[in-house]
Amino acid sequence: MKQNIIFTSSFLLFFLLTHTSLIAQNPGTDASKTEKHFDGFHLGISMGVQNIFGGAFINDLDVLGQKSGFVTEFSAGYRKQFVNDRLLIGAELQLGITDGDLEQIDARNQMEIEYKNNSQFGYGINLGIAMGKKKKALLYTYGIVTKRNFDITISEVGGTTFMQEDGQRFLRYGIGFEIPVSGNFHLKATVGRVDVDYGDLETNINVENKTDLGLGAMYQF
Repeated sequence: MKQNIIFTSSFLLFFLLTHTSLIAQNPGTDASKTEKHFDGFHLGISMGVQNIFGGAFINDLDVLGQKSGFVTEFSAGYRKQFVNDRLLIGAELQLGITDGDLEQIDARNQMEIEYKNNSQFGYGINLGIAMGKKKKALLYTYGIVTKRNFDITISEVGGTTFMQEDGQRFLRYGIGFEIPVSGNFHLKATVGRVDVDYGDLETNINVENKTDLGLGAMYQF
């Protein structure tokens, strides 16, 4: 997974540097002054599916449940355009409402596990390039550290239940595309993956790298 992050970041960085070099060699392509369509504060909302997973620690085994679940995210952030307004860097906070409940059977211990989650929080950065003569299309890459907390109920065969809490912190990364559609209102689409590492901890399954997909609207101040 880390190799995917390095490859994606390196490719975009190469693209940005190449495009910036071409702009410097051909200044006539931006002879007229254009507006900064992606500069400043913004608020947004997006909806889509994300990779949701949680774990319950039972007898030295982290019993994981996983699915692709529906998530609605609210975001706030700030972005800055520079180098002839072509390049962009920004920071963002996210608060999500999730369809995050999971179920799993621990066959080894004959236990049924329910993981309850309905929210998530994230923070991260994005790096992009404004494309076109009027710089009205934004291609960007993002990296978001995301945190989900689960309330876990474990039910044994005999009817006994006990509770746990679990916190999952991981990196979401991917690419996005954004355009202004009416005044300060923008539309965007994203596709991404997750990077999660349990280290030496034994788990019942490996987290499958399901693809995140999202569509959203933003207001750029």
